[in-house]
This record gives sequence, C-alpha cells and structure tokens, in this order.
Amino acid sequence: MTPLELLEALKAYCENITKNMRCFSAVPKNGIQAAKRCPAVFIGNLPDKTSKQKAVPYILLQLLTGKDDDDESVCYVRIICVTYSEDKQDNYIQCLNLITQIKTKLLEDVVIDEHFSCQKPVEFITYEDLEIYQIGEIMTTWEMQKVERNVRQYLL
Repeated sequence: MTPLELLEALKAYCENITKNMRCFSAVPKNGIQAAKRCPAVFIGNLPDKTSKQKAVPYILLQLLTGKDDDDESVCYVRIICVTYSEDKQDNYIQCLNLITQIKTKLLEDVVIDEHFSCQKPVEFITYEDLEIYQIGEIMTTWEMQKVERNVRQYLL
C-alpha cells in the first residue's frame, strides 16, 4: 500500500463522515442567499488558485512525511478543515464540529479501508482571528503495510 492509496482512502472516508454535515458556503446561492453544503475533500492542494473561496467549506489532506524501516511503515498526514461564516462564533463552532467529527470517527474506527491504521496520539489545533474563515488541523499518524525487501535474490 502506498501513501497515495492512503490519501485516497482517507478522502473517501472523510467524504462519508461529513456527507450529512452542512456548513456555510463562502459563495452564496444565487449571489444573494447564504448556502450550506457538506465540505468538499481534496488531496494535496486545491484545484487552482481561484478555487480557494469557492471551495469553502473544505477538507484538505496532505502527506507531511513518511518513514520505512525494519520495524514499521508510517505516514504522517495533516487534515486541514476550513469553514466560513461572517459570525465568528458560528464559524469557530462549525470548524470545531468538523474537526471533532473526523477525529472522533478515526479514533473509534482505528482502521480505514482495511489497510491503514490510525495511531495515537491524534492531535488537533484551531487558528485564531482569521476574520470570516476558520482553519483547524488534525495531525495523524498512519501505520501501513511494510514493504518486504527481497535481498536474497541479489545474494546468489
């Protein structure tokens, strides 16, 4: 299993967890009325520079680092949650609710896609005073299937 397969599995997992959540959209419906929708989930980056405002609310999955040694294969993934509201308190609550839903489900389920195990600790943070956007992050550690080295074939 590869880090990209982990991110793709995590994307599907986050989409499923948040499919019934409704957060304020940064781009109002018909340009007049505030709209609510479930967060979009992206791997790595947003599709383009101009989509930043249109994408909110969203979840961004980023591989930070990985490590393979004799004992384990591990990937460190940051889950970034971004919400919008002109009411700072509502925005903070939306973002914290999104973080809590994902974090709690990961801790309950432990394994996603039958291959990737979320390890403790799971850490999270919210950032202060960002006007109409609220950003929070969940830092996760994933144990993956080790790559078995076949050194013997070269020793003959």
